[in-house]
Amino acid sequence: MHRIQKILLKRLLVKNNQIYSSLTSGYNFEDNIVFHLKQLISKGFIKKESSHYFLTAKGTREITNYDLNSLQDSGFKNFFIGFVCKCGDNYLIKGHPNGKSNFFNFPSGKPKFGENIDDALVRTFYENTKLKLKFEDFKYISLHLKTVKTSSGETLFDDAFAIYEVNISESQKAKMKLAKNINWFSVDEIKVLKNLWPEIDILLLESNKQNYLVYEFTSNYILD
Repeated sequence: MHRIQKILLKRLLVKNNQIYSSLTSGYNFEDNIVFHLKQLISKGFIKKESSHYFLTAKGTREITNYDLNSLQDSGFKNFFIGFVCKCGDNYLIKGHPNGKSNFFNFPSGKPKFGENIDDALVRTFYENTKLKLKFEDFKYISLHLKTVKTSSGETLFDDAFAIYEVNISESQKAKMKLAKNINWFSVDEIKVLKNLWPEIDILLLESNKQNYLVYEFTSNYILD
């Protein structure tokens, strides 16, 4: 796949439902951008409705085959590390606003190629919170192998999610500069949030800390 087509898919994965000018920002006719859009539509990776472009389930599956930083084809299950970060009675929850709905999960990120897990945990947590911790501050909880399918049975995501527990003091909390869409929530506030990823239900609301879980989850995610 041409790199421009990958970038267009990536942009829609980050923010679905875009008009032409925002989706193609930085490109012009010399980049043959119209051709690339037509190619993506013809392959069923995106669709156009009333001058707005949307990522399809097929397009979501296609772009998540690539590393989103390098856009190189990985061909493997995506691996993430996430954090159950607690301060007092509150937890850090990250919103993923896409399409018409806001989906919620734990703050997370991906280890880089060749990066050991010690460094990846410290770096990823810092990128989410701007708080620098030590590897010893992270306690492994569980590994979740999750396949997300649409209501019509199409696979959207296929992830391995290693989850670590982090307890934060009030003084550490005061030093945090949270990334966009990350906020503190009490358990009661979490219970009324819509579109929770299953990790939150399993670990926080059900207090299920089995160290290895495999499951499927049905969600139309950004496609609604």
